[in-house]
Amino acid sequence: MLQQALKQILQFLATPTGNWVIFGLVSFVALAIVYNRKKQIPGLTVEVIPEDTWFINRDDNHRLAIVVSLHLINKSSAPIRIRKCKLSGYSPKPPPEQLLLQGHDTSVELEYPKHDLFVDVGAHPSEHTSEYVLNPYTEQRMWVFYHSGIVTMTNMLRAPIVIADVNRKRKSIQIAVPRNMEQIQLYREAAMRW
Repeated sequence: MLQQALKQILQFLATPTGNWVIFGLVSFVALAIVYNRKKQIPGLTVEVIPEDTWFINRDDNHRLAIVVSLHLINKSSAPIRIRKCKLSGYSPKPPPEQLLLQGHDTSVELEYPKHDLFVDVGAHPSEHTSEYVLNPYTEQRMWVFYHSGIVTMTNMLRAPIVIADVNRKRKSIQIAVPRNMEQIQLYREAAMRW
């Protein structure tokens, strides 16, 4: 049965119509690759800074607070002006003054990374006033704060982060965001008390 189906497919591909189908598929794949490369920010390399990337469940509003720190490298001769930095569809928000973790008999204030903060003002692109400039042949570190409407008990989030510049070109990478170790410790202490 399978051999007969493969034989019929090979016979079809040997016909002029089959040749056009192969040509069409190859052309579509080639155009998709060219389009994807054209939409990429040229010369930009993005790496996650693991020690400054974490999330917590916030007890005050039942949301996730996510901090993502990025090491940006511009290998091109032109500056890159970043306008958007979305994590799985979430836009950056201004971080609260302080983030507190409440334990059974203690509260811990979390420290934000010391890098540059990127905040998206959320205006129309023509009114956009916030952008992060990455000069030619430089390396910079920035961090971004997100609110997520979900609450999770897992210790690792995996999501794509998409960086877009003023020319609507983008760079996308898949990142893993671990739970903050201080919150894990508080959860362990609470579990020991039960």
